[in-house]
Amino acid sequence: MPVSSYPESSSGEDYTELSLKELMALEIFTSASMLPTEIKKAPGTVYSFNRKDFLRLGVRTIDELLDYVPGLQQNQYKKRHRSVWARGVIDRYNNKMKMLVDGVPMQHVYYGDFADGENLPLEKVDKVEIIVGPASSLYGANAFAGVISVTTRPFTENAQTSYVETTLDVGDNSRTGGKIFYNSQKLQGFVSYLDQDAPFRKNRQSFIGDKVSQPRDEDYTNLYFKAQPVKGLQLSFNYQAMDTPFVFAPGLVNINTDAESYNVSLHYEFGDLQQGKLETIAYFTDDQAAEKEFEQTTGKKAYKENRDAVYYGIKSTWFKKMFSVHTLSIGAEWQHDEAKDMDKTRYWDHSNGFYLIPKSGSLLTVPGEQNNDYALFIQDVWELSDELTMTLGGRYDAFDAFDNDRNYRFALVYTPTDRQTFKFLWGSSVRKPTYREYLKVLDVPDFVQSKLDTEKMQTVELGYAYQWQNANISVTGFYNEFEDFIKQADAPTISNVEDEYFVNDNGTWRMHGIEVLTEYRPVSRISLRASLGWLKAQNRQYNNIPYIAEWNASLFADYQWMTSHFIGLSAFYNSSREDTNDSRFPDKRDDPDSFVTLDFNAHGQLLDNISYQLGVKNLTDEKVFDPAGDFSDAYNTQRTDREVWGKLTWHYPF
Repeated sequence: MPVSSYPESSSGEDYTELSLKELMALEIFTSASMLPTEIKKAPGTVYSFNRKDFLRLGVRTIDELLDYVPGLQQNQYKKRHRSVWARGVIDRYNNKMKMLVDGVPMQHVYYGDFADGENLPLEKVDKVEIIVGPASSLYGANAFAGVISVTTRPFTENAQTSYVETTLDVGDNSRTGGKIFYNSQKLQGFVSYLDQDAPFRKNRQSFIGDKVSQPRDEDYTNLYFKAQPVKGLQLSFNYQAMDTPFVFAPGLVNINTDAESYNVSLHYEFGDLQQGKLETIAYFTDDQAAEKEFEQTTGKKAYKENRDAVYYGIKSTWFKKMFSVHTLSIGAEWQHDEAKDMDKTRYWDHSNGFYLIPKSGSLLTVPGEQNNDYALFIQDVWELSDELTMTLGGRYDAFDAFDNDRNYRFALVYTPTDRQTFKFLWGSSVRKPTYREYLKVLDVPDFVQSKLDTEKMQTVELGYAYQWQNANISVTGFYNEFEDFIKQADAPTISNVEDEYFVNDNGTWRMHGIEVLTEYRPVSRISLRASLGWLKAQNRQYNNIPYIAEWNASLFADYQWMTSHFIGLSAFYNSSREDTNDSRFPDKRDDPDSFVTLDFNAHGQLLDNISYQLGVKNLTDEKVFDPAGDFSDAYNTQRTDREVWGKLTWHYPF
């Protein structure tokens, strides 16, 4: 259901005096049907945030923004690595939602995941759209539990509105960074660098249980160019690099992840809906990552694994308004992914020390694996009347390594008045196994893993929204049936230490729940926003599925205390979550109990061209543990400590 927000127009017009009802009419959502649609009429459950929302909510990253979305829970499974769980669809490696940046998929081929933290600075982002629920009929595999669609900032309207923005970023934990954004009518450029210590205690419990002191240094680099040489054609280049801590291992090794990616893309649009419009996106990504371990005493290399891959593809869609009431979309898509270098080398281990001859191998049973996904899709948006719109779509995917799949989506949106909206959606989704899941090398060579099937889910949603002049409320109920869940299993190894492999679960997982979002502006200077999610997730084996909170909520209030100065306070609640820790660790004291955390933020203008942002994450320094996604029979994972941060931005037009 829709989110009302405070949009920032490309002309810089101030919308703060408009009512929530007027703002709702202005907000346009694209990702739900690939067509610009008034947000309340978009099919399914959708949410939208723009640059004004980033400011008022006091968020610095997309993962912080997702905490405000009903139906989403975020779980930290390793140092600085978070998974997005939508409606009880859990995963270990953040691979069951799909992230798109200007229509280009962002993923790591080995784990199938994406990063949505400091690696993607919001200073270059204009809008974030979120679909919660099945989106495979439009976006294919991995758009399983939803889509996060990021749109970068638009070009300026004319040559007289060109500008440069520079931002200084500072905070606790030695946080120091800078960003420069250049924008003109035909060219954009963005560069950023951030260096900080991960906001954890120096002596922190590892996932095994030891309290160890490990390096916390991390840095992020981003370089981005976008050009519009002629009308309808957009070219972009994006470089990302990050070096971050990976896991809290026992006190003998330090572990970090060093990753960088290069992406080039082309986006071309021609025509209009009345005569026929063609939209094409082509992209190429070279993704390079390595996990590195260093023995603590000597600092020498202990282990390294490469996870280098490329993926590229093209998606072309034709749109046309037919018979005045139908908007037809027909498209084709192809994506190729390929493992380039996934070799591993061990120089040292806990039992033998340093090897005279390092042990080498591959992460994959098929080291040079390549896959293609060919797809055809069709969608019809039928305006049955002024009040009733039907969306019907389907997609066929042909996978190289797995059985072919079909997905569908049927939605009705009924708006009997300008105040009320009723929604119904019935759809399906699919997720194909990742390289790690179906090609992982096991320590016992004669142990053969069973062939994996794709994960499948069917969803039914019912939604209702009511809009007053200065308030709105939306309620969504859903029911999911999830089959062939890919889960971890244990295999004996030569050293009698259990290794992991993956199998499909035999049972059907059933999730149902209710999501509520409400906003209220009692006076022009105060706005309130509250979300609530209730979820029941069960399967035949576990009854209640572990790791998932039954209740979660957020509450946000902001106040305009001067003409150009705002303060805000956010509260987040999660009920307790079950884990699979056993009685071997009776004194662990890391249960994922219920919690409430608070965030504070402020922003405003110091001068006409100088603005500021301030914030405190986890204001009361609450200690929060998430159920561990790895090694979950031992210890859980602790979230970040309190963190104070600030930004200063200079806007220079020319």
